[in-house]
Amino acid sequence: MRELREFREAYPAFHEARVEVVGVSTDSLASHEGWSRRLRIPFPLLADPDRIGGHALGLVRRLGIGGWSVELFRRATLLANREGIIVAAWADVKIRGHAQEVLQAARALPATESAGPPSAPSA
Repeated sequence: MRELREFREAYPAFHEARVEVVGVSTDSLASHEGWSRRLRIPFPLLADPDRIGGHALGLVRRLGIGGWSVELFRRATLLANREGIIVAAWADVKIRGHAQEVLQAARALPATESAGPPSAPSA
């Protein structure tokens, strides 16, 4: 929740830098709507309850505990350029100050790689 708040507070700076912010988790759409409303989140929160995107990005880790198997969705931040290529990733996120760290990395991209939505929709 603190991470959402930090990105919410930094959102005007991301917007000014022409950087799109999107949150993703395994929570349901209904849960995301509640969080967005309650915390006044100005960017979209996407739901990946089946972990399809998480698996594709290598963010799901399976742990075996006795006869049980548990899948954990690893917290990570990904920065993609306008072409949709991931140019930076943070796997060990320290929440305090993280939004500013991501913003600095986005601003440091060359103009041809400015962070933002891909130039063509991806399938």
